[in-house]
Amino acid sequence: MTDSQQNYYCLNLIEVNKKQPVAANQNIYNQQGLLLLSEGANLDEKRSQVLLQHKLIKPLEHCVGIANSMNAQQLFVYLNKFAKNLPGLYAVTNNESYQKTLRLACLYYEKFPLLQQNLTVLALRAKDIYHQGLFSALAGMAIARKLNLSLPEIHATFIAGLFHDVGFLYLAPKLREKNHGFSTEEWKALQVHPLIAQRFLDMVPGLPKEIGMAIADHHERIDGTGYPRHIFGDKISKVSQILAATDHIVFNHSRYADYGVHAHSMLLAALKLSDNIYLESVYNAATILFKETPPPTEALVQLPSINLLLARQKKLRNQFETAKGLAQQLFASSKNPLIRSVTAVMGRLAISVVRSGILQPEQEDWLVNISTDQSNSDSWSLVEISVMQDQIYDQLVHLKNLMERIIESIARDDAQFNHFTNTLDQIDLHETALV
Repeated sequence: MTDSQQNYYCLNLIEVNKKQPVAANQNIYNQQGLLLLSEGANLDEKRSQVLLQHKLIKPLEHCVGIANSMNAQQLFVYLNKFAKNLPGLYAVTNNESYQKTLRLACLYYEKFPLLQQNLTVLALRAKDIYHQGLFSALAGMAIARKLNLSLPEIHATFIAGLFHDVGFLYLAPKLREKNHGFSTEEWKALQVHPLIAQRFLDMVPGLPKEIGMAIADHHERIDGTGYPRHIFGDKISKVSQILAATDHIVFNHSRYADYGVHAHSMLLAALKLSDNIYLESVYNAATILFKETPPPTEALVQLPSINLLLARQKKLRNQFETAKGLAQQLFASSKNPLIRSVTAVMGRLAISVVRSGILQPEQEDWLVNISTDQSNSDSWSLVEISVMQDQIYDQLVHLKNLMERIIESIARDDAQFNHFTNTLDQIDLHETALV
């Protein structure tokens, strides 16, 4: 960990101490051997400020303990309470076999005091990330069971799900509070969070290194378009791929939470546009779990605005065409290794655009002429169009970020630099994000 990353974690511990006592469980020394905090001393703000000014012999996590850290029974109870509020998730977790596996996974978690400390900090300091971890752990374990993975692999999936975004505790709080509109520097900082999480998991005594590696790779994709290392499918573990799929599901669940029981069907629609970026076995297991959930009987209450769908469709279509032209120019002129990833994302985006129908005038005509008194099938068609637009938007964001990194590698005095930069700026995704 860098000094700044350790400092952010220390600042989180200061805030935790205001709710649950945080105390040194051993003497804390700086690298010159000077005693900074004695065993048993409370980590209040004044003492913490002293620690922030020094490099420590041991990482701070190893030197402190939090009173009433979350134990196995507390985690088990909270996970079930959490799942009960999500019908789709509850449908696959509310059975005796799953519950037995879940209890064993919670007991496995309790073997590692550092995990208990860190999860307690997540619960108190980053509630959204904590809840996303619970969702990912529960859903990931369901997928792992569907794949008939071994118990150690199931435990690895569970722990990786809980802690896959723990790296955000070591970064500026504003990064975990944003969903879009990242600056170039913020995007670069964001991309290191899996590696920070891996470093933390790797320093947990006795924890298998495969868990940290799975977390490090959970934003990688089998076509090499992920980050931070842009590796391909043959180098990505099955546990990591499960984590990638659940991360995608969790992100979209947050996006569609306002649709209530219908969010589950929307998640499946979103997952269908990602069938070529996960291992086939993982993708199939995830979709089977979705289909095992009974469909909602309630009618759709909230529907997307037809006018907004039309406006967004036109913008996405224009942005796609601009992005396609820029990608072709970069491919012809740049030798940057990321070109391979740009080509893969562009190909996947083109497939999604065709599937969505946003290039087809017939779909636009249908939206223009649809009755205000829609049938159930028409209502669901509007929702599906909205979901597909969201997925195309996400892929455009990813593509733009990759192309931006390639353009940054071009010398600024190169005539192409300004041309490429100006073209990239025309892909204005801010105006498309929340339409």
